[in-house]
Amino acid sequence: MSLDLELRPERAFLCRRESVAVQRMPGFERGRHRLPVTPGPGGDAFVRRLGAEDLAGEVRAVYDNSKQLLRLRRRQLQRAIADDGGNVDAPQFRFAIELAVDRDDPRCALWRRQIVLLVGLTELPATFDHVFPTPCDELVIPFAWTGAPAQADRGETTFDVVVDRLEDFAETHGGAVREDEERGRAVLTTPDSSQIEIDLPSAELRLRILGHDGCVELLREAERRFASLARPVLAALERGRS
Repeated sequence: MSLDLELRPERAFLCRRESVAVQRMPGFERGRHRLPVTPGPGGDAFVRRLGAEDLAGEVRAVYDNSKQLLRLRRRQLQRAIADDGGNVDAPQFRFAIELAVDRDDPRCALWRRQIVLLVGLTELPATFDHVFPTPCDELVIPFAWTGAPAQADRGETTFDVVVDRLEDFAETHGGAVREDEERGRAVLTTPDSSQIEIDLPSAELRLRILGHDGCVELLREAERRFASLARPVLAALERGRS
């Protein structure tokens, strides 16, 4: 599949985005609290207060699990918790978790978890994915756009070209394309329910495979089904990254 995207596999990471209703968060009281109506610092601060205990607990769990399952010592780990999120750094990975109002629906809070692998899959133990209480379900590959000048000469926008390429693939191999031009996003759903999402504002390609999550499982399945996307990522991990 050619999308005129210059993929950056050496910057790839795994992610999970989870939107939850603010009313269902611990500590929310009907009649006392008001739901955020627009994204902004006030709403972010509110949902972070509600989620502070859960966020801190997840950071502690990743830290403790890393010591137990990866046999790491305290001096090999770094962790931090702040108002807007937390992180754990280990020799094998960098984990970060953030919480804010969901920009797509301010009545919800968006949890965003990110794992950057620092070593190849062969260096990870079989229990690696048990380190993380919530598994990642997206492989995210940043990109640079390479087709803009040529397409602009024909009066086509970047979004036009991306959607056209996805529709070409769907026409040949099956599947359906959903587009959201206002947000600059297009999603191809393949016949096996995998999804390839192009997010132009974020300059990210996101791959989701139904029924597969966790770093190791998701990357292995991506290598099997989407070799042209996954193999450069795996090769970059084997080479190591700073």
